[in-house]
Amino acid sequence: MNQQAEKPPSNWRKWMDLTQSASIIALALSLFSFYRSYVYVNEQLDVTVTEVSYGTNRGELYMTVAFSNGGNRDAAVLRLEPALWGKGPDGKGRWLPVVRPVSPDLPVVSPKVPLVVKSGGVEVLAVSTMLNPADAEKALIELQGGAFLGIRVASMAADGKLYLVEHPVARMRINGDGRILSAEPAINKSLAGFSGEQVAPPGDTIKENNKTPFVWAEEHYR
Repeated sequence: MNQQAEKPPSNWRKWMDLTQSASIIALALSLFSFYRSYVYVNEQLDVTVTEVSYGTNRGELYMTVAFSNGGNRDAAVLRLEPALWGKGPDGKGRWLPVVRPVSPDLPVVSPKVPLVVKSGGVEVLAVSTMLNPADAEKALIELQGGAFLGIRVASMAADGKLYLVEHPVARMRINGDGRILSAEPAINKSLAGFSGEQVAPPGDTIKENNKTPFVWAEEHYR
């Protein structure tokens, strides 16, 4: 009876081999998790403009910008500004921030910056500002037949490095009378937040895809 109750030696060996294999796999997974969490560094912050709308005759400009952290370290968004391409004090073209609030109760950027985008997380920021249509029409670039809106993003990686990204997001078409007619996208991709990419108009060669923002503006009739 005792001999029948005992497991054959071959079964014991198989069971021991299975136990050892499971222990090795568990140890490997633990080491991999430790490596991913404490040794391996992947810092990636993607910036995607999802919508730009300009109530031209009211002068109200709204943008929606999404920040996606695909890395394994937290990232910081230090500043987000809508901008208009124009001439600086030195007479050279540059992105000029447009940061006049629509109302005292509505912040230019909501939620407020600086903010932290957690590893694997997404933060969506709403931008609201006033842009006098006359100022936009004065920023006409003759060769492009329009004025350009953009964004300026200042960010910081987990290692403390600072980055500034500037890029056109919309072109405002201006008619023969010098008035805003409509608007169209000037970007069709996500921006690398840790690239320091600084781009002047006209922006991307537009082939609309699922990263091209919704863009519109009213015709300026006054």
